[in-house]
Amino acid sequence: MRLCVLVLALVAVTITSKVTAAPTEKQVVAPKIYFLHIKSDIRARYAKTFVTSKVVNPADKAQEVVYQMTIPETAFISNFTMLLDDELMKGQVKERTEAKHEYHAAKESGQTAGHVATATVRDSNQVRISVNVGPQSKVTFNVTYEELLVRRKGRYELSINVNPRQVVSDLVIDVFIKENRNITLLQVPEFRSSNEIDFDEIDEISNLTQVQRTSKQELHLHFAPSESDQIRLAGNDKSGLGGRFVVRYDVDRKNQPESEILTRDGYFVHFFTPPEVKPLPKHVVFVLDVSGSMYGKKMVQLKEAMNAILDELRPQDYFNLIEFSHPVTILNLDTPSNSTVIQPAESSPWYDQPPVSPDPALRTVPDNINAYPATQFYINIAKEAVEKMTATGGTNIHDSVKAAIELTQKAVPNNSTETKLPAPIIIFLTDGEATVGETGADKILELISTDRDGGVPIFSLAFGDDADLKFLKRLSLRAGAFARKIYEASDAALQLRDFYRQVASPLLTNATFEYDKEKVEGKVLTKQKFGLVFSGSELVVAGKLISGVERLDGNVLTSRGNYLLPVPGENPAPIARDTEDNFLERLWAFLSIKQKLDQYEAGRLESTAAAAAKNASEEKPAFEVAKGDALKLALQFSFVTPVTSLVVVKSDDGTANEKEPSKVVIGNEEEEENELTPYVGSSYHNAIALQSVSTAGSAGIKMCNNLFVSKIILKLVF
Repeated sequence: MRLCVLVLALVAVTITSKVTAAPTEKQVVAPKIYFLHIKSDIRARYAKTFVTSKVVNPADKAQEVVYQMTIPETAFISNFTMLLDDELMKGQVKERTEAKHEYHAAKESGQTAGHVATATVRDSNQVRISVNVGPQSKVTFNVTYEELLVRRKGRYELSINVNPRQVVSDLVIDVFIKENRNITLLQVPEFRSSNEIDFDEIDEISNLTQVQRTSKQELHLHFAPSESDQIRLAGNDKSGLGGRFVVRYDVDRKNQPESEILTRDGYFVHFFTPPEVKPLPKHVVFVLDVSGSMYGKKMVQLKEAMNAILDELRPQDYFNLIEFSHPVTILNLDTPSNSTVIQPAESSPWYDQPPVSPDPALRTVPDNINAYPATQFYINIAKEAVEKMTATGGTNIHDSVKAAIELTQKAVPNNSTETKLPAPIIIFLTDGEATVGETGADKILELISTDRDGGVPIFSLAFGDDADLKFLKRLSLRAGAFARKIYEASDAALQLRDFYRQVASPLLTNATFEYDKEKVEGKVLTKQKFGLVFSGSELVVAGKLISGVERLDGNVLTSRGNYLLPVPGENPAPIARDTEDNFLERLWAFLSIKQKLDQYEAGRLESTAAAAAKNASEEKPAFEVAKGDALKLALQFSFVTPVTSLVVVKSDDGTANEKEPSKVVIGNEEEEENELTPYVGSSYHNAIALQSVSTAGSAGIKMCNNLFVSKIILKLVF
């Protein structure tokens, strides 16, 4: 029997499903999706989504079917099966490094590699499956993924991208929501064919969505557009739907506003929502890239966004503007000619810039530099300064980050009535990679201590496809914050404003969760310390109870007071056992893996020398321990993550069979060892291996036998 390899690779790109036929000598009837059912089961914010798609090849000859679906970037795949003419192939999660070894073995055997193109769907990872289906044959794809819905701007959002690119005769989406508290807010907007932001949201339910409320805590949403509905929603385009099905909701917090605690099978989850009090004042340092690559539309959109953002500063806030290209300029809003200009340590032959001064004193932020109150007077001056910004030169990321951090330490209020500035935050925007001055990632990251006590959060914005989002994520993680991508589109200015609104209203600082050590297993608790807590958000802590414990005692310490646990009159609510799913345990595992992978990304250094120097006195660096813990949990709970692979194996009885391992793998040989990109590979007799590859390209191997299966490409970028 010949080995059939089904290659699963990962592409950078919510649910998309698309089927196309490979080019043929003459026109034949194209493959057709005749069944697409999506079911999302949400229990206490934890969503498990099942996707089943059935495709038929009606032609009298075999055709290659390319099936695409896209999952949220925050989700983990937990199951994949494919049924092809009664042949069942099931997925197993394996360690990533094993898949990489399989790839090298395949390459050394002389098999050829192919390239996979990327798609562009926002904040998502794309699954792309290519299968050669025999004449008059059918194939069924089943994918399950899981995610913890994050509360932003006062609501949870489930987003399902549906993109079959053809009219589907049987298309159904079912969403089941079950919460422990009453569901108060529910929004299901009309199906949208655009990813772009719309601030004019309407609190209505789409006419095509049926809502069945089984209780105040439970509801069922059913969306089953007819073929004519699909054409209408697509703008009278017979090529079918291409857009998002969105559900937003929130729960009642009137009686017990801050804490909600749930328990089941020895596990607990604690949801903490900050009280809606007056936002804390803040000192915002805007660090804006004005290098040459920002020329044109991006600079216009940046100016438009900054004009709106400056208007949203509150009277008690302070702010500074820093622009950077080759030099770094801290704008003096009182006397623009006295702005602080910092040149890079080394001149660059690529840019026509003045000579670099050897005096280190000229490359630092002066003491007692002014921070400006957010009065209308200074806001107007700042708008004028932003309007005058021009795009030119290189990208000096190192000195701009260094200057921003120093500024938060040295700035004083430009106001005689104040003696101390409020807590600072840095908003850092760039559209490219470092090209001027110190360009090494390690050197830039070392500006930020991994000990975050007293540090300044840096929120990064990667503007466009050329920005190094992976690096910016690591930068922000080290600084106790997060990064976002701003997509080059007509709504880029709205994306920037939307991002700012998420961080514009800090309500609490230094929130620390403490629990009775006699009642919880401390070693398996998720993150317990949080820096800034914003309006409309939610903190989540999960863990394991000591055997026999029914009541959870503890305290949430914050800058604005403490919150005792349990909430008076409320014991942790046990969740009814109406399903066999151990979802609370899986929620804990999911959150643990996410946070441990963040620890790894924040702590690691890319260069071997830097890592060795930093960790010479440690038996094993903490970030490596975090990576190992994430791997163990991912294998235990079958999550496809940046440190695991999904290997899909076909055997005669439909079960995984790892005997006689004749392994062939997909991958990218040039991928850095430390890079956290999920791997997908292939193995065994008639086996598929899922494996993630770098965004630079996907390598693959293609072989087939009489099953008419040529390859599977499953590409995810984390």
